[in-house]
Amino acid sequence: MKKFLAVLLSLAIVMVSLTGCGKSGSNNTGSKDTGSKDTVSSTPEDTASTQEADAGAKAIADRKASGKIPTVVMAFMNWSGSPAGLERIQGLISDYTEEKLGVSVELEILDFASYKQGLTLMLSSGEQVDIFNAITLGYTSSINNGYCLNLEDDNLIQTYGAGILNTMDPSYVNACRVGGALYGLPQQRDMAIGLGGFSIGKEYLDGIGYDYASQYKDGDEVIYTDINTISDIYAKLHAKYPNLYVYAPQEATLGQYVKYDALGGDNYGVLLDPENSLTMNDLWGSEQFKNYCELMYQWNQAGYISKDALTDDTSATAQVKAGTAMSYATATKPGIRAQETGLCGRDMVIFQTGDDFLKSSAVATMPWCINSGTKDPEAAMQVLNAFYTDPYLSNLLCWGQEGTEYTKTEDGHINFAEGVTAANSEYYNNVNWLMPNQFIAEIWDGNPLDIWDRMASFNKDSVKSKALGFSFDNSSVSTEYAVLTNVYNEYAFQLMYGFKDPATGIPEMLDKFKAAGLETYMKAKQTAHDEWAKTNGVK
Repeated sequence: MKKFLAVLLSLAIVMVSLTGCGKSGSNNTGSKDTGSKDTVSSTPEDTASTQEADAGAKAIADRKASGKIPTVVMAFMNWSGSPAGLERIQGLISDYTEEKLGVSVELEILDFASYKQGLTLMLSSGEQVDIFNAITLGYTSSINNGYCLNLEDDNLIQTYGAGILNTMDPSYVNACRVGGALYGLPQQRDMAIGLGGFSIGKEYLDGIGYDYASQYKDGDEVIYTDINTISDIYAKLHAKYPNLYVYAPQEATLGQYVKYDALGGDNYGVLLDPENSLTMNDLWGSEQFKNYCELMYQWNQAGYISKDALTDDTSATAQVKAGTAMSYATATKPGIRAQETGLCGRDMVIFQTGDDFLKSSAVATMPWCINSGTKDPEAAMQVLNAFYTDPYLSNLLCWGQEGTEYTKTEDGHINFAEGVTAANSEYYNNVNWLMPNQFIAEIWDGNPLDIWDRMASFNKDSVKSKALGFSFDNSSVSTEYAVLTNVYNEYAFQLMYGFKDPATGIPEMLDKFKAAGLETYMKAKQTAHDEWAKTNGVK
């Protein structure tokens, strides 16, 4: 039965998803039914869908007939870089896509620390990269640098990637528009985040005798608490384990801890009361930023943070996995405990001190893009469409090979294959939230089988920014943006990691930001934001 269903699925994929036609057959039962005199008239929408399907099928047929199988290069990051089993996994992917699409696929996987520099070099030098994720590069920056293809040029996505559009809420797709053009696509993931999350190794909490088990309520997988409780725990951990660092800081923690909306995807003009107000504020001069930096300064002075934190690019989860740090901050979501436990290779306990919040930039913070320099945009779009719509490909990308990396359990989950762990797995992708569509992949043991329904509810029920869907084309103030970024790099990490006293560091940074043109940049963003609000009836 499984083989039969698999055949049907493959046929459906070829005829619908991979040809870029998500509507073919939706209202069209066929112009004629053999043995019947009845006919069904085609609507203009059906005709367009059929034409799109035909164009997709023709592109596949032409590639196969040419005898030259093109390669589509897909670049993304994970925390640890290229896995040992990469060639085997991309070989399995290519075997499948060559049959279905007439295209082979090469995965270019870089580690987090080198991704921005490495991918920028590849894109700027003309090295082949057809599909890439804009995480760490910056979506707007990628557009302004000319790296991103308009996905609607010549109806590219409508013709060769309509299956993508059928996987998600149209508002999420529209949130990726910049200046009205669609340059990137969001993945299926947690759009909201639980603010003020902290992930702490269970063994260390056991070591100080902390009773976390009794604090879970109503089946929650996080413990809701306050920051004073976290500070108390950290003091006890430091006293018990003086040779370990209590807390591994990360750049993203500011946006995961303080409730503000980074309008347009950058912090140079934000909403500090995002669910109630459209008034733009200066984050750097705010009480929220000051309080955050004071907390980090307090923890640093207490010895909780490594003195090498400013120069050590090792991810927080890798530090906990290696046993050099005991905790870090994280954005929470359904499935967070299982995710962080897998990343760290040890049981983690998750605390949350803030609200669940969906910011305007959340949807478009790390979209999938097609390189404007790709030689075969149709092939690139069909490959991207396949990763969004085909469970087999999504599983390979997220989990690796069944029977080698993982096996299925009797209750419908998957878990490590015999003898395989997170430490020795040849393909353990630790950023499934970055993949195009993890919602159609298997569910890892430890997560509820309805995890994606919970995720949808989590996104729906979270506090939402009034600016959801706003994007900012900063090309008119790109010079100011570059100078502001230099100031940010000079001061922000020292303040956010607690190495600089905020009493003196923040005023210094504010003076530099003013000289760099922060007011000019914020004014341009405010104008764009006001126009967006007026056009969309947001008050």
